[in-house]
Amino acid sequence: MSKIRAIIFDLDDTLIHSRIDYVGVKRSLIRFLVDYGVEPHLLNENMPNLEIFRVAGESLRNKNLPEEFIRRVFEGAKAILDSYELKALEGVRLMEGALETLDALKRMGLKIGIVTNSCREYTIRVIEMFSLNKYVDAFITRDDVNNLKPAPEHLLKALEALGVSAHETVFVGDHWIDAICAERANVKFILLRNERWKFKETGTVIDDLMSLPAVIQSIS
Repeated sequence: MSKIRAIIFDLDDTLIHSRIDYVGVKRSLIRFLVDYGVEPHLLNENMPNLEIFRVAGESLRNKNLPEEFIRRVFEGAKAILDSYELKALEGVRLMEGALETLDALKRMGLKIGIVTNSCREYTIRVIEMFSLNKYVDAFITRDDVNNLKPAPEHLLKALEALGVSAHETVFVGDHWIDAICAERANVKFILLRNERWKFKETGTVIDDLMSLPAVIQSIS
C-alpha cells in the first residue's frame, strides 16, 4: 500500500457547517432554466447540479439555439448558485474539531487540499474567515472545472496541484457525490457521517473529524 501523502477535503458539511439553502437553490436553478426553454419534466430537485446542467444543455441544443445564448443561460444559472452560496456565509462555522484535525494532519507531514462544488469567492472567503490558508496547500472550486462532482475532474486537478498520485491520497467527504467522485478518480474515500444525507454507506466511515488522524495512520 502506498504511503499517504495528502488529504483532500470536501468543504460544505465536511470542514464547515454549511448554511446553503440547498432546496431553495435547486428550485431557483430549475425555475430559471425552465424560463429559458428547458422542458420542466426533464429536471427535478433530486438531480445533482452536474446532471441538471447536462440535461439543460442537451434540451437547449436540441432546439438549435445559438451556443452564445446557451452560454449566457448557463452564466445566469451559475450566478444563482453564487448568490445562494455567498448569502450563506453569514453565520457559517467550522465543524467540531476541524482546526485541531488540520493541525494534526499538518504535523504528520501531510499536504491538505479542498475540492468543492461551491464557487471560488465563497471558498476563498471561508478560508480567510477561519485562517485555513496556514493548512490548505491547494483548493479546486466550481469555477476551476468544466464538470462538477461527482465527475472526477475536481480531484484530478487537486492531485496535480498537490503533486501527489491518487494512491497517495485520501478524500474525505459527507455525501454520495463525494464517494462517487473518489471512486472515479481512484482515490481512497473516507465518509464523514452526516445525518442530513441518507444513502448506503460504504468503505471507511467516521463520525467526527477528530478521529481522522488515527484512521490515516492506520492505513498509511
